[in-house]
Amino acid sequence: MTLPRAIAAFVLLSAVNLALMVPGGIVETRSFPAYDVAVLAAFNIFLTVLGLGSLIMGYRILRRGRAGVTPLLAGLGYVAVYVLDLAEIFPVSAEPMSRALYTMEWIGTLLGAVLVVLSGWQIARGAESGTARPALSVPMMIGLGVVMLVIVVFATWSAM
Repeated sequence: MTLPRAIAAFVLLSAVNLALMVPGGIVETRSFPAYDVAVLAAFNIFLTVLGLGSLIMGYRILRRGRAGVTPLLAGLGYVAVYVLDLAEIFPVSAEPMSRALYTMEWIGTLLGAVLVVLSGWQIARGAESGTARPALSVPMMIGLGVVMLVIVVFATWSAM
């Protein structure tokens, strides 16, 4: 397996792992009524962009056969989100974290850490960064925007 394919695999696995933990879903059952709606919405926007962006990024890495610096940034984002929650820094809930959520967050932390290492290794090797990227089509951007809006509204509503 080539390094870009390994990076794509970890990007995609990270996105799927995150998607399984959407508030109101089967794993994340905690609520966060102490937080303002704007804070919850901003956090859910970040998570949605991270997750959907990772799906697009993984596909593009597989299609183009190279990755840039964005997988490194995504890996750092995943690690930060999970470590902050596991350390009970943000978000804080009165309800305890379920065993399944706890396990999935540790898996997500490890996936993100491996993604950071692989991406850093690729950058250190001086591999092609692939900075010239074609834009997504307008219908694709509109569709992604609608999907993001639905996810953010659902996740924010469920977390309140």
